[in-house]
Amino acid sequence: MEHVLFEIASKELSLLKDFQKTLKEERDCIIAFSIEGIVRTNNKKEELLKKLEFIESEKTRLMEKIPDREKLFNDMRWKSVTDEIKAVLKDINMALGKNIDLLSFSVDYVRNTIENIVDFVNRTTYTGKGHQRLSVFPSREI
Repeated sequence: MEHVLFEIASKELSLLKDFQKTLKEERDCIIAFSIEGIVRTNNKKEELLKKLEFIESEKTRLMEKIPDREKLFNDMRWKSVTDEIKAVLKDINMALGKNIDLLSFSVDYVRNTIENIVDFVNRTTYTGKGHQRLSVFPSREI
């Protein structure tokens, strides 16, 4: 039984490292303003999260069946894996925060750019008297 738990914990660690790698890919896509890349990495994160949820439920189910959990928790292999899991989770948390900040900055940048374009068009298309001054759109007359 303990052997199975070690395998599950190792699989969890592997999935978390894949999630961490995906967050780095997502960061690069955010910086490059790649919507396709952001969607692709988001789908990959969702897939990894589903796998992690399954692994976590299996681990919890098996933990309940172990008669001597203290022995497992004191095992050096178990401590090593769980310590590494904690370290990866800490890095994931930091990466998520950075990606959220980058996304927020990107959305603000796009919003401000659109507002500036709309303001420019509204200012330059018509004067206060309704006369056309300057248009950024080509004339429809041929």
